[in-house]
Amino acid sequence: MSAVPRQYNVDSPEELGRRIRAARKAQGLTQVDLAEIAGVGPRFLSELERGKDTVRLGLTLKIARLVGIDLFAIPRGAETGR
Repeated sequence: MSAVPRQYNVDSPEELGRRIRAARKAQGLTQVDLAEIAGVGPRFLSELERGKDTVRLGLTLKIARLVGIDLFAIPRGAETGR
């Protein structure tokens, strides 16, 4: 029996930044490490983790995937099927 991953409601850039930071740290990566892997600058990653709302969505999604975070667009009130 596999465990169902915990789901979080991400409703702000700050919340997404906190989740990305926590996942990065859980993997033992520094901001510089992850920035190099993702092909972005450390400043971009720092701003993302602090919730700056002007960061680029495509790069944000790439970094989320790299640290093991999947994002879903689920209409409010819809069943998740899990």
